[in-house]
Amino acid sequence: MICIFLFLCFITVTTLEDPCFTTKLIDDWRRSVANGASSQICDNVLEEGWYRVISGSGELMPTVCPYWGFRCGTTIPFWLSSSEVTGSLYPDNGSIVNRTTCGANYYGDCCEKTIDIRIKDCGCYYVYYLKPTTGCYSAYCFGNQLPCPDGLTSSTGFTPGCTNSSY
Repeated sequence: MICIFLFLCFITVTTLEDPCFTTKLIDDWRRSVANGASSQICDNVLEEGWYRVISGSGELMPTVCPYWGFRCGTTIPFWLSSSEVTGSLYPDNGSIVNRTTCGANYYGDCCEKTIDIRIKDCGCYYVYYLKPTTGCYSAYCFGNQLPCPDGLTSSTGFTPGCTNSSY
C-alpha cells in the first residue's frame, strides 16, 4: 500500500515539474515571420518560464534571419540561430536543448542582441523556456503563416490554401 502511494506521489510530482504541462500559452498570429506590419509587440515584460505556442500561424520559431527587422509584429524580431549548433535545432524524443535566439535590427544586423532559451520536445509539440527581451520593441517570432484575407478561408483559417469562401 505504501509503495502504491509513493509511486502515485512520484508521478504527480513528475507531471507537475514537466515543462510539457505548462499553462503559459502564446496564441498570437502577429508573431508570424510573414507578418510585416509592426504592431509593436514587446516581450520585455514577458514572465520568464516555459511557454507552449498554439497559434494558427505555426508553433516553430523561425531559423532564418528576418532581415531588416520589422517582422513578427515588432521592430526587433528574435529568431532561432543555428550558429554553433551541430545537428537539428529542435530536440527530439522528449529531450531538452539549450539554444540561442538572435534579435535582428532594421540596419541589417541579424544578431544585434542574443538571448539564450531552452526547447523541449513534448511529442506532438514543443515548449520554449523564454526570458524577457531587453528593451522595446522586441519580441520572439513564431510561425510563418498569416490569417486568410477577408472573404477567403482555409481548413485552418491561415495560409496556405485560402480559397473563396462563397463556393
